Amino acid sequence: MSLFTGVLACGAEDGSLRAGQVAVDPDSFVAGDSIQILEDLRILSHDSLEGRQTGTQGGLLTQEYIREGFEAAGLTVPPTGFIQPFEFRGRRDTTQVTQGANVVGMVPGQSPELGAIVLTAHFDHLGIRAPRPGTPSEAEGDSIFNGADDNASGTVAVMSMARYFVHHPPRHTIVFAAVDAEEMGLRGSQAFVDAGWPEVMVLNVNLDMLARSDSLLFAAGPFHYPHLLPILETVQGRPPVVLRFGHDQPGVEGVQNWTGSSDHRPFHTKGIPFVYFGVEDHPDYHQASDEFERVNPVFYLNSIRTVLAAVLALDAGVG
Repeated sequence: MSLFTGVLACGAEDGSLRAGQVAVDPDSFVAGDSIQILEDLRILSHDSLEGRQTGTQGGLLTQEYIREGFEAAGLTVPPTGFIQPFEFRGRRDTTQVTQGANVVGMVPGQSPELGAIVLTAHFDHLGIRAPRPGTPSEAEGDSIFNGADDNASGTVAVMSMARYFVHHPPRHTIVFAAVDAEEMGLRGSQAFVDAGWPEVMVLNVNLDMLARSDSLLFAAGPFHYPHLLPILETVQGRPPVVLRFGHDQPGVEGVQNWTGSSDHRPFHTKGIPFVYFGVEDHPDYHQASDEFERVNPVFYLNSIRTVLAAVLALDAGVG
């Protein structure tokens, strides 16, 4: 744990937001936080975490790293604590019980009666397994699925936005939930929704894969919740990221429907509106080659700027 604590302290000295500093807008904030962002991404996609699989030592170390990050940011501890454990049975072998845990913090809203916006990103990945035959990872003998884009990138973005909102209080209460066991069937987000806290959730913003594109970032969800579209359109023209709506409509030929593909699904099933930010699949998706060195850092930082601007617009525009 001393390594993690040192990294967090070093990152704050080298450019992340400190108490008393003011970030005028998402661009200036992310510029100041960029060293911490990229260091967090490097750590969470390092071989030492062994692919962050749910129920493993690497998964536990990841939980603790995120908890330390939330605590260092100054997030308010929820009633159930930063670490919210859950367990689930296997889909094939129902006698097998796996322990998981979500890491959750919050920033109370200036108008708490408006309800809560929940920011989610899954931190788990696929662990250690045999690489796909014929891939470069097989040739290199690489069996650790580090999941840099999927989804260390979304987790680190949530951690960064926690640092922002601690010093820039929102209208709504914002809950920051790093959820576990997405790769095993959205188990962490389902456990979060089933727990019934916070009582009033007005929106889920889910981040899953933000770091592997040249310019294109998708926002799925407005097809189902059209009242969100004009709010999101206010940030659509922010260069250099091209924010495109889609991947949320059934029956579009040649286009994947992401409505049920990530941790926004349990919210949507319960009738809670969602926006899912992410990039399309790439050759390293669910491969051992999804590593820190393959991330596009310029695009990644710009995508965080865009998502942060969108969250600010949603906080202002959602009733």
